[in-house]
Amino acid sequence: MRRVLILFTLASLCITAFLPTAAALPQSPFPTVHAAMQTAYFWIVKLAQPDKVILSNQQIAAYNQSVIRDLPRTVYNVLDYPAVLSHSELQALLNERPFPHENRYLRGQLIQSSFYAELNRIMNAGQIAATNPVHYAFAVRRTDLRAFPTAEIVTKTPKDTEFDRFQETAVLAAEPLLILHGSSDDRWYFVQTGNYRGWVKANDLAVTKDKQKWAAYIRSKQFLVITGNKMQLGYNPYSPAVSRLELGMGTRLALADASQIPELVDHQSPAGNYVVRIPVQGANRELQFHLALIPIYSDVSEGYLPYTRANIIRQAFKMQGERYGWGGMFGARDCSAFVTDIFRSFGIMLPRNADEQETAPGRTLVFGSGQPATARYAALGKMAAGAVLFKEGHVMLYLGEYNGRHYIIHDVSGSGNFSATGSRGSAERKTLNGVMVTDLALPLPGGYSFIDVLTSAKQYE
Repeated sequence: MRRVLILFTLASLCITAFLPTAAALPQSPFPTVHAAMQTAYFWIVKLAQPDKVILSNQQIAAYNQSVIRDLPRTVYNVLDYPAVLSHSELQALLNERPFPHENRYLRGQLIQSSFYAELNRIMNAGQIAATNPVHYAFAVRRTDLRAFPTAEIVTKTPKDTEFDRFQETAVLAAEPLLILHGSSDDRWYFVQTGNYRGWVKANDLAVTKDKQKWAAYIRSKQFLVITGNKMQLGYNPYSPAVSRLELGMGTRLALADASQIPELVDHQSPAGNYVVRIPVQGANRELQFHLALIPIYSDVSEGYLPYTRANIIRQAFKMQGERYGWGGMFGARDCSAFVTDIFRSFGIMLPRNADEQETAPGRTLVFGSGQPATARYAALGKMAAGAVLFKEGHVMLYLGEYNGRHYIIHDVSGSGNFSATGSRGSAERKTLNGVMVTDLALPLPGGYSFIDVLTSAKQYE
């Protein structure tokens, strides 16, 4: 027991040695958040069993099947998707997202009906056949998934630059997709990912009709997972397709078999590197795979990260300070993508949007309408750190209690005016636009705080 205690103390000292001091950390603008609370370590050491595995890989696979079963039109195992869609099936998918009836603006000008007529033409619904074979693809770079086949920024107000209403989500490099349909100008594909549908630029995909070739990569048993917020491959003068390629948290890359690794990879020895196979475009966007090197010091994991509360918190704090990006705008994330990418690191499949994530299976605590804050805090105290909390249109990660207050880390666009005294009752909105630690007493415009409007809390287990 004494030896274990000594080892634990030494390990703690080693960890602490690499942590910034409180004086070196930036001061939070929130009065209840001091500098040390902006580190993962602060919250992890409070946990009784931070490294206890919540679910094994086999249990995560079973959990994913329950997500697919419970949300059959939201989350998919892309390997099980039908090989052919009928005319009516494909038409229904293309029509499930109607053009806006409300006023929308493009470059500050009110959008006219002619804009939607042109989009309708590009969507190419007239070319839907009686039977429509599904093709297979991987994204060759991080790309946007759009509501309609256009890169134009469409907003609710003339001066808005941060909320593109046609932006749905981001697709990661090497993420598998199903191609369901193509645009009339051959510049866009209508696709299905594991948790979303929409339009993606055709030049950002490597495509094949060979399902076995595509599926073999997805089924690779030896793979690397990007566990840092983002990483970039090194400059490669021999292969522009992978040179400085950005890889986001949760990206899964097949490791090359030892027999496939040459003496040199793009004129560099693979010594000191992981060798991965990355999907790239060949001629006519045809799917090919290229070997690439990832230094072994990188923030990566061989296989998925162990699903522990400590790892959930670590993953969340790797994104702290990143700018908020609606639907993945600015190469960033919004609140639900923040949660998706954390849990993607463990191999957990979640829906894309916050309201859908709230309906996913798990240990769930539902807050009653009108339930007082004191009762909400008492109930929340029974949830473990790493749980996700929901209010209408927003999802947060629970960190735990400290000095009688309950804390979260979340990717948040705004709040009420927390700097003003007597802010309760104020309708003023304060812009935040980033990943940050706050407590649940943070006010909202209209006289409430976050704790007042929570709808549920959930542990994905």
